[in-house]
Amino acid sequence: ASMISEPNGPFVNLSRLNIDKYAADPQINRNLFEYVFYHEGDMKVAHQIAIIAAKNTNNADWYWKNQLGKSCYRLGMFNDALKQFQSSLNCQQMVETYAYLAKTYCRIDQPLMAIGHYNSGLQIFRNDITLLIGLARVQEHLGDVENCIKAYKLVLEQDPTNIEAIACIATNYFYNDQPEIALRYYRRILQVGVNSAELFMNLGLCCFFCQQFDLALSCIERAQALANDEIIADIWYNTGNVFLSSGDVKMASRCFRLAMAADPNHAESVCNFAILQMRDGKIDQSRSMFRSAIEKGPHLFEPCYNLALLTYQIGQFDESRRMVLKALELYPEHVHSKTILGHIEQMFHV
Repeated sequence: ASMISEPNGPFVNLSRLNIDKYAADPQINRNLFEYVFYHEGDMKVAHQIAIIAAKNTNNADWYWKNQLGKSCYRLGMFNDALKQFQSSLNCQQMVETYAYLAKTYCRIDQPLMAIGHYNSGLQIFRNDITLLIGLARVQEHLGDVENCIKAYKLVLEQDPTNIEAIACIATNYFYNDQPEIALRYYRRILQVGVNSAELFMNLGLCCFFCQQFDLALSCIERAQALANDEIIADIWYNTGNVFLSSGDVKMASRCFRLAMAADPNHAESVCNFAILQMRDGKIDQSRSMFRSAIEKGPHLFEPCYNLALLTYQIGQFDESRRMVLKALELYPEHVHSKTILGHIEQMFHV
């Protein structure tokens, strides 16, 4: 009776559910767990069902160990989740278990252990897409771009329509100054059926750097038409960079203004607009905007460098030195920051 639903109520009323009774019934406990876990999202009830069902099988069923581990993972009990996934692997080796085990190690900040388990799973389930994508994500997070791209290429050998793999490989080619190859991959995503503002913006950038200006503007206009409130600032920012690269400074300035209007905390647009203000000789305004960009984007080195350059040019060397050191903390290999620091240090020594 506790599982009978009301006409306008939920399919299963969990508050009235006799969990001990139904979780011990092997005929319905799996369906009940998956309904509670995936549909209702009640992790505490799902965890309780998994515990009772696992005890009912004398902890010998890999399935319930797996589900218990997933419940612990969602509840933030990562050490318990690791134990359950390891125990599940001892009973039955499954792709999902290897993937969740590696995912749990990532959550406790042990990416090398995660890579080890992904590789262990791939030795048994060769070229499995789930494991390859998980491995590629961890390697990308660690900055190992070469092995990350190798993994994504293996994914494409198994599934040529995998959007994530195509997009990541395209991004890698774009940032390695090969926009013409990146364009081929982004066009492939378009052929698969994806229709988003991000895709058209990336297509527009690739076309622009391939000197296909007519196609670039068409793609950018399409991206602006499809953009929602969450990404419109990024769209205007990239549009401004395109106009800036083509020499239309006035239109670029308007685009950066629109980006800041859409998202006042968009630090990249604030920084670029401040640079244009600095070029126009508006020193006080540009300095204020550089400081604002530093507050809004503490991870960016560009506002620090440009503020250091501005203060260096007007003779405020103490502030310039402080900002250039901050820029080098964020990007130690930045050549222009090193050059300014060298000039300032030489002045101080003299």
